[in-house]
Amino acid sequence: MARILIRAGKDPFTAVVPETTLTQDVFNSNSGNFLFQHSVWKALDVAPHELVANSTLSERRTATAEDAARINEEFDHFVVPMANSFRADFADKLDHLAALIEQLTIPTTVIGIGAQAPADRSFDALASVRDVSRRFVAAVLERSPSIGVRGEFTRDFLVDLGFPGAAIDVIGCPSLFLQGPDLKVREPAELGVDAALGLNLTPEVPGIGAFATEQAARHQNLTYVGQDQHDLRLLLWGVPHPHVTDPLVPTHLRHPLYQQDRMRLFVDTWTWYDFLAQQDFVYGTRFHGNVAALLAGTPALMLAHDSRTLELAEYHRMPHRLQPHFDEPIRAEDLAEATDLAPFHDAMPERFGRYTAFLERNGLEHRWQDGRDGSQFDERLAQASLPPAVHTLAAPDLSEVASRLEWLRHAMVIDLTRHPKRYEYPFNTPTYQGAGSRHARLAEQRDAKLKSQQQRIDELTTRIDRLERVTPGGLVVRLVRKLRAMLRRG
Repeated sequence: MARILIRAGKDPFTAVVPETTLTQDVFNSNSGNFLFQHSVWKALDVAPHELVANSTLSERRTATAEDAARINEEFDHFVVPMANSFRADFADKLDHLAALIEQLTIPTTVIGIGAQAPADRSFDALASVRDVSRRFVAAVLERSPSIGVRGEFTRDFLVDLGFPGAAIDVIGCPSLFLQGPDLKVREPAELGVDAALGLNLTPEVPGIGAFATEQAARHQNLTYVGQDQHDLRLLLWGVPHPHVTDPLVPTHLRHPLYQQDRMRLFVDTWTWYDFLAQQDFVYGTRFHGNVAALLAGTPALMLAHDSRTLELAEYHRMPHRLQPHFDEPIRAEDLAEATDLAPFHDAMPERFGRYTAFLERNGLEHRWQDGRDGSQFDERLAQASLPPAVHTLAAPDLSEVASRLEWLRHAMVIDLTRHPKRYEYPFNTPTYQGAGSRHARLAEQRDAKLKSQQQRIDELTTRIDRLERVTPGGLVVRLVRKLRAMLRRG
């Protein structure tokens, strides 16, 4: 039996409520991460092997020698599903992972890593991450025969860093292989005025606000499905995105989509798939938002706005079109009509074969090999009871408000990391250093200040006592004290 440590926010079966997901960042800033993490989990979860989630703790701070020693002792393989990790705002986490992997003696396999750059695919945008990317890949290739990357752009970037092409396998994103090589998506039907539409978007893309608001006005059965931590915070607590100023983007509670409760977020992939299976068509800028639709059997078209989304769409031959700006009207009906799924279906068997060949090259047994039993995954998933979709606070039945009040009632304001619905890390290494609540931090600061003040008082008292013993004035004071004590006793 092999014991595998896998980079995942959590396992696919554990129910974590949305409030905890946000507070402890269980989905690592974006629910789309669960798509590829749990797809890899399903592939590798074969008897008699055991998989354990690292809860992405390995990248939140630099691992110690003791952390690495524990992993080396307790596990046989470290599997690292990743996304667009060669980017500036992930550099620190990538460095933390590199520092850990350099201390490991067990095989380490990276699956589906990619580079992020503008749509022109210039390596200039990756200048700031060249050194840390080189360090990370070097550490991985010392412990595995190859590294699995998203597409040709990422492969070319690593070759440009000096790594041999033979050690770089282009495998795409493992999320699309969740159901094996025979995934079939239904053809899009003609969209009527009452069509059920799913919209996903990236708030920072120029012009996306006008696009989203126009789509919402034209299609009353359209639902916007958010993915990142800002979306979840907005849905749970009404807090707007801190970095988006365009009022037309659905990132604040006054937007019509919020007020009409036409926004959702899913903290588990399986409930996400169930919802999208009920939609007629899905479209938008989010790669995993559209992948979720395809996995649900629903036609989708991705509006690719940068190198990472374009690279993946081209590799998997997903329905897509390049859309770096939203400065012209776009009709959902036209997008659905242009959605051709034949290339995607035709490419799937060959792409899937590349993926499984990569797993086997790296010594990873999987459920699609002859004689492998993946029923333990299926049985646990069938027994799982996962949270429903997160709605806005404007949901008419007040159930969402009641859910938030229940969370607060459990003393969340005292300590956000110790409560009945806390997510318990299955492998708490490196040890999670939770921020806790502001109340708890202020209390700790107060106690530390009082302790420091008491120490200072004790020091000054000791000094005064010493002075009284050696100075004439001090001797007089001591004599007076003794006389007063004698008189009181008399």
